[in-house]
Amino acid sequence: MRSYIFTESERRRLRRWLENGEEDDTTRMLFVGVRRNLNALTGDLTLMSRVARELSRRGRFAGRSTLPRGLSSTLRRAVSALTLRPRGLST
Repeated sequence: MRSYIFTESERRRLRRWLENGEEDDTTRMLFVGVRRNLNALTGDLTLMSRVARELSRRGRFAGRSTLPRGLSSTLRRAVSALTLRPRGLST
């Protein structure tokens, strides 16, 4: 998943346009991209927001869920026992 919509340069150009109307060919090409992609991006942002709310509701927004206390050490012991199982006699 990408972590941005606009590059830092694009953000600067769009802010300058919003603040003082400064515009060039590159800024106008950004307008074309905004017009073409607005519906898809709005839908994606809505979906992301719904997922974030559901993660929060399930107590998973802050990060990966952890195993209940004590269970992780039990699993580690079980894995160790399986991987360190003694081998049969060599011939």
